[in-house]
Amino acid sequence: MDIKFNKVDDLNATIKVSLVKDDYQPNVDKTLKDYRKKAALPGFRPGNVPMNLIKMKYEVPVKAEEINKTLSKGLFDYLKDNNIDYMGEPLPSLTEKPEGNFEKDTDFTFTFDIALAPQFQIAIDNALSIPKYNITVDDKNVDTTFENYKNAAGKNEPAEISEEKSILKGEVFQVDENGEKLAEGLSNTTSMLVSNVKDEKERAKFIGKKVGDKICFDLKQVFPNEAEAKAILNNNMLDFNTVNANFAFSINEILTFVPGELNQEVFDRFFGKDKVHNEEEMRAEIISQYKANYENESDYRLFIDAKAELLKKADFAVPMEFMKRWLLSLEQYKDFDKEKLETSFPSMEEDIKWNLIENHLVKDYKIEITEDDELAEEKEVMKAEFARYGLPLGSISDDMLDSYAKERLAKDEERRRIRPIVINNKLTKIIKEKATLNSKDISYDDFGKLFESEK
Repeated sequence: MDIKFNKVDDLNATIKVSLVKDDYQPNVDKTLKDYRKKAALPGFRPGNVPMNLIKMKYEVPVKAEEINKTLSKGLFDYLKDNNIDYMGEPLPSLTEKPEGNFEKDTDFTFTFDIALAPQFQIAIDNALSIPKYNITVDDKNVDTTFENYKNAAGKNEPAEISEEKSILKGEVFQVDENGEKLAEGLSNTTSMLVSNVKDEKERAKFIGKKVGDKICFDLKQVFPNEAEAKAILNNNMLDFNTVNANFAFSINEILTFVPGELNQEVFDRFFGKDKVHNEEEMRAEIISQYKANYENESDYRLFIDAKAELLKKADFAVPMEFMKRWLLSLEQYKDFDKEKLETSFPSMEEDIKWNLIENHLVKDYKIEITEDDELAEEKEVMKAEFARYGLPLGSISDDMLDSYAKERLAKDEERRRIRPIVINNKLTKIIKEKATLNSKDISYDDFGKLFESEK
């Protein structure tokens, strides 16, 4: 095998690979012998088919396959052994066609175009100046979260008199102008939450009532949404425009929400065993959670701003035409044509540049990703998901969380998703240590507007 490297310019090169028979024929012979052992042709016992018949049927496709395998291995071994920093993957030359015919030739030559990674210097140091947002914890948010925890520990209990937070169970039915139930009218056994009645005047009719009371109301005023009216009556055929809106609700049961008592059992359930012991510590823990979440969001913004600044400093070009060719060869861009790719390429070019910068920084700062790093990040992702679904972290043991995270990471797709997050986190840590950070206090609402302005 003979390989010749030709540097066209700083960003492009060609590689010419020449093969002779000795490079691939031993593997062709071995494969054909394996075929003969398994081949079953009429008139011959398995393993006894003459080799000339095997060659007539299989030699050309086997030869082509082995040549391609030898070619691919030789090409990539050459790139690796010679430390050639390239982008994408080698592509067949646009100007030099392959030489050789699989059916009759023994010598072959293949030429490839490759994109060379640009050489550049970039660093994270005090010349990198970016804002560091300190998001303030709002007392109102803390109070709301405090009440939400109390409500989460509460439950609906039977009550004698209905309140705005009450659930009323009973029968809803159509009535005449005198408030009497219509024999052939619409009716349904159901339940309703008093606070869901938007009209204040109508809502007042359902407050201060007791079991056995009948409340007359206008269906369209209490349930102005047609879907709500159909649900309360369990009647999808209801014609909201023509229905007689005179209805009544007969109360069979009243349930009123009672906030839970904040005791050690509740503290352990929401915050973990023995982490919180009283309301003062609970409030402090809530503030601590807000600060931790805000710090994560602030770090995310810090990384975005640092990335933008580093891209501005990235004074290098990428082999755009080659990268377009390569992208069009990928499965995920199979539906793209050249025009669509041209439209999308500006953002792709930025992604390509950032990928080069990131790889450069990972190498310079000797960033390594261990299984422990991946596991720790996966657990943080799962904690955020549990919180989003209202599942108290105190109800999940460390062993259980560890087991769930490992199960997820067993899937290659999840591991590929987590690794970039871990890299970003490690880069963020380096940015916080080495860059010039301009501290700025900001409310959470104003912090959110930073992202809105960039849409």
